[in-house]
Amino acid sequence: MGWFEILIIRCLLAGGFAFLISRFFFKNPSLLKVVTLAVVMLALAYLLEYLRKREHGGANGT
Repeated sequence: MGWFEILIIRCLLAGGFAFLISRFFFKNPSLLKVVTLAVVMLALAYLLEYLRKREHGGANGT
């Protein structure tokens, strides 16, 4: 799977989870709150992937 497919899957998952989380924790979530939460979740996914790869060494995490 290429980087573009992974980006699309992560965007969809971040958007879905952001929508669910905002429905659970905010009374009337605005679109801005949902999008902001999705962007934060997407950024955290890439940050954690970077840290995992750096910890194990190498470009592919092996």
